[in-house]
Amino acid sequence: MQNVPFTEKRIFPRFTITIPLTFLEQKSSRSFTAQTHDISTRGLCIVADQEFPSGSDLDMRIQMVDNNEKISVKGKVIWSCMINSGKYKIGIELEEPKLKSISLVLRTIMAQRKH
Repeated sequence: MQNVPFTEKRIFPRFTITIPLTFLEQKSSRSFTAQTHDISTRGLCIVADQEFPSGSDLDMRIQMVDNNEKISVKGKVIWSCMINSGKYKIGIELEEPKLKSISLVLRTIMAQRKH
């Protein structure tokens, strides 16, 4: 198989950061927990115990580690892949991008340094 060089297609930078979150899959109304892998102003990548098909609508609640603030966002699964036995990376595009990614990353880093 021929190796094809990776070409970055994202417009906005992503910041690798681990923040706990819970989410509800709208179709099944089931609740799940996960954590972010990285985050940007337009989307995020999460690590979860379950795969979700492309097009799945999610209601997410990100819990900040510095003050336990919960930020609610909606998104749509764009891609999903298994990273190891029982764990999946899931790429999510935010419906109404309102995450201030740099602010979230800096707040999380500062909180982690305090502990």
